Amino acid sequence: MPLASTLRVLCVDDQESMLSLHKFAFAQLGIREVTLVSSVRDAELMLKNGRFDLVVTDWNMPDIDGLTFFKRLEQDPDHKDIPVIMVTGNADIEHVKTAMAAGLRFFLRKPVKPADLKLRVEAAVGKLA
Repeated sequence: MPLASTLRVLCVDDQESMLSLHKFAFAQLGIREVTLVSSVRDAELMLKNGRFDLVVTDWNMPDIDGLTFFKRLEQDPDHKDIPVIMVTGNADIEHVKTAMAAGLRFFLRKPVKPADLKLRVEAAVGKLA
């Protein structure tokens, strides 16, 4: 059972308002180590320089989309075991099928509610203590 206070989370979203909401929602869960970045390129730099227990990424971003980012993580031996939660405003069935075919298991629909975030985080990393 992971301690919420020790989890290290990387959040990737090109909208500052969404990053702020993620930070607030994680704080409500007792997760204090949340790194916020606005692009996949920045996220990849953070992953090279640090350890993370969970990645939360937006799907639609201008530089590199979240699904491509997820696929890159899956192919990287150093990061393939980090669970990824995809956040999207477009959760239609074809969208979800595409992501699931790529191996993605965890989704959240925008706007993110803290209760839904907790369920997905616990599904990804285990029940929080």
